[in-house]
Amino acid sequence: MKLQMKNNYDIIVVGAGIAGISASVKAARQGASVLLVERYGFVGGMSTAGMVSPFMKHSINDEVLVKGIYEELEKKMRLNNGMIDNGFYANSFRSAAFNLLFQSKVELALNTEVISVSKNINNIESLTLMTPHGKQNIKAKYFIDTSGDAQLLYLGKYPFEKGDDETGYLQALTLFFRLGGVDLRKATDFVKENKKDFFAWMEYDFDLTKIISVAGYFSVVKEAIKNGELHPSVEYIFYTTLPDSGEASFNTTNILDLDATSSEDLTKAEFIGRTQVQQVVKLLQNKIPGFENSYLLETAVQVGVRETRRAIGEYSISGNDIKNGEKFEDAIARGCYGIDIHGQKDEKSRMEDLPEGQYYEIPLRSLIVKDAENLLVAGRCISSTREGQSAVRIMPTCSATGEACGALAGIANKKDITIRDVDYNELEKELVGNLSKKGNNDVRI
Repeated sequence: MKLQMKNNYDIIVVGAGIAGISASVKAARQGASVLLVERYGFVGGMSTAGMVSPFMKHSINDEVLVKGIYEELEKKMRLNNGMIDNGFYANSFRSAAFNLLFQSKVELALNTEVISVSKNINNIESLTLMTPHGKQNIKAKYFIDTSGDAQLLYLGKYPFEKGDDETGYLQALTLFFRLGGVDLRKATDFVKENKKDFFAWMEYDFDLTKIISVAGYFSVVKEAIKNGELHPSVEYIFYTTLPDSGEASFNTTNILDLDATSSEDLTKAEFIGRTQVQQVVKLLQNKIPGFENSYLLETAVQVGVRETRRAIGEYSISGNDIKNGEKFEDAIARGCYGIDIHGQKDEKSRMEDLPEGQYYEIPLRSLIVKDAENLLVAGRCISSTREGQSAVRIMPTCSATGEACGALAGIANKKDITIRDVDYNELEKELVGNLSKKGNNDVRI
């Protein structure tokens, strides 16, 4: 892997989360020279910096909907004992992703920010990067925005949307954290004895040799808020465990009324999130059976972000597309995760599962930015409504859209054509692991 950036590449990918990793690896395997730009000194995005685990649902009727590069990452983590069931360690993801990038000969620019975009009408010509040794201008033929925040679109003045159409609300932010020293047997026995204090979707046949999920403790949370011991935005305590480890990962803090595209708001979010972590840990240790001897292992490097900017592309994935299990002639990926909106103040949260066995497809057009000649988007900033984005933002789906962008740009580069001139049938062959032509449920419309 080269450590000295060149001045020119075939493809530049911005953002080394799972979408950017998948896009870069796929394009590099097709012979393209690829530079992956990342502002942190490591790769992984929300899966590492945000400690977001486990992977969410991406299979129906025992059929896995997302394979390809995503499946390669999973296999590497399992081989290193870094993934059990659908949960994984952030450090295991970092290692697996780095090895995959290295083997695919993707060049990395870590600790690097994009600060400007140079365009010729609607064609991006180059990016100005800020590195530890100063500014550097890098050219490419094709660009893929996997920044999560649609940073290339923003800097390039391409069209985007942000938040709810009527209210402007963005989803809540969450700072993940992890505890050790948990007596899981005692903790789950308490849960089984107090089922009314937990979410209705909970299952109580706990198998401590597998990952389990617990969400609720409503009365404890309510009392703590009343006594001034807990921030009033925290609604419940939600954690997943690792088998026989005494460890639990918490998706519990709830940070409202802030915009993750604002440095000022993100700074506030870090203070609020870390304050809530301290409060929740103390509450667990003092009030909840099984956590008496628990201790804080780590908090995420950064607060977790669910939603910021969304591209305006040639097609926008809607909530109805998700709910109706829509199929498309230009499908590039499949998903089965439903609408999941973590509401702001005065906004009700939503979790709407699809009927068992149903899935939707994501069209190629949602990856192609309107008015852009050589720019694609993948991950949570693809072209979608707020409802649509809330479903497709999960990591398996982000990986699949990233892989599709990498394949599309790789084919265009080989043939020296525009991204819009790539034949869909040729692209489809590159994405066979993430598509299926079996059964009536997969008929193109």
